[in-house]
Amino acid sequence: MFGFYTPLLFLQGFCLYHAYKNNVEQRWYYLIIFLPIVGCLIYLYHHFYSRRSMESIGQTVKLAVNSNYRIEQLEKNLRFADNVTNRIQLADAYVAAGRYPDAIALYEESMSGFMADDPTLKMKALVAHFQNKSYDAAITYGRQLENEKSFKNAEERIAFAWSLHFAGNVADAEKEFGGMNKTFTNYPHRLAYVKFLKLHSNHAMLEEVVKEMFEEHDHMKGTERRLYRDVFNELRDLVKK
Repeated sequence: MFGFYTPLLFLQGFCLYHAYKNNVEQRWYYLIIFLPIVGCLIYLYHHFYSRRSMESIGQTVKLAVNSNYRIEQLEKNLRFADNVTNRIQLADAYVAAGRYPDAIALYEESMSGFMADDPTLKMKALVAHFQNKSYDAAITYGRQLENEKSFKNAEERIAFAWSLHFAGNVADAEKEFGGMNKTFTNYPHRLAYVKFLKLHSNHAMLEEVVKEMFEEHDHMKGTERRLYRDVFNELRDLVKK
């Protein structure tokens, strides 16, 4: 009996992991959990029907296995030597695996002594809180970082702006997004700004930001274009909708 359930549980775990990483609709979770055999088969067929997608299954499984192995090793390191470096490395791995409460606990435990006001550590905690949907806590860290030079153009500031938005403080969120809207730089930040403007139907500003970004894209060289390819592909998709 146990031998039968082991591969089924692994298949179910893989489907749930893939669903989470790809932010699929809620209905797929119900299908996978409550109809494990049929649900997993339907999910796999729907999401991996093409040859290209089938090839990605192995990569996804490998990432999941490697992630678990890395976490186990980092947990051993922390048990052997409980220090700031080992705590932060493990917390980073927890974030990558979606274990945000575990990561937050380690980040905040590390905020003492010479690391009490470390901006990099606070930015990590901010993002973990944002991913955990604990927006008030994320905003608290963002407020503490507002005067930090390293935070001005950091991608972690995007999480701060979105936290303000989801907490209902739209005016401050718009101010943060606007502060990151700088020409010839900050492309991930400006993409997030476009999403924000689209949500709030600010069509005039949206068109202005999109126009500027595409004009800058036309002047980019090959290396820079490749670097921001995903940003501009997503921007094109947003404009089409």
